[in-house]
Amino acid sequence: MSDSLVKKVHQVEIPVRLDIPAVVRRLRVRGGDGRFDEMMTELAEKARAVARPRAVYMTSIVRCVDREHVDVDGVRFTSRVLGRLFHDGETVYPFITTAGQELDKLKFPPRDMMMNFSLDAIKTVILVSAVEYLADYLKEKLVLESVAFMNPGELADWPISQQQPLFDLFGGEEKQIGVSLTAGGAMRPIKSRSGIVFPDATGFLSCRLCTQFKCPGRRAAYDEIIVKEFMS
Repeated sequence: MSDSLVKKVHQVEIPVRLDIPAVVRRLRVRGGDGRFDEMMTELAEKARAVARPRAVYMTSIVRCVDREHVDVDGVRFTSRVLGRLFHDGETVYPFITTAGQELDKLKFPPRDMMMNFSLDAIKTVILVSAVEYLADYLKEKLVLESVAFMNPGELADWPISQQQPLFDLFGGEEKQIGVSLTAGGAMRPIKSRSGIVFPDATGFLSCRLCTQFKCPGRRAAYDEIIVKEFMS
């Protein structure tokens, strides 16, 4: 994208939404006692205290090329699912969200696998909640009836390699929230996510097409019928 076409990038500070009792129930191991619950509650409270989730987003226009290619502000994406969901001339909202690099200051020795696993799960919940908050924020701010979102790497149809062109849309402005993309295509901080929010009246949830069955952020069950519908 040329400098003359770079659009305004908006930054959003996101409140931490963490249902600690629900997180503790999810992390509880069989045979766990009250002490375990106390440890997990303390860990979740520490994470909530230091987390600083935030996001950047922009307003973009879609051009549908064919069944599996769409252009967003002139940047090409390859995905049959996006080709089905997006409409020519439609306004969409690319975004980059992070749970915050502050969370990376919480560390445990590598040998403490339980605490490291639990902390990672808590970070994921904070990130997923941040993405959902951003979608709700855009819906209210822009007076949209309903919205959905997709993330590169979430589905095989839209692989993680598509994260680079999405970052290209932002022209380096993602640095204002402390996010970067490595040469290998991984985001830093790790608990960050990029994607596109778009108007949707169908109740679309990408989780129904996703095979990451144990994802702590899953919002709906996998549905083979819907997969066939989108991939046919």
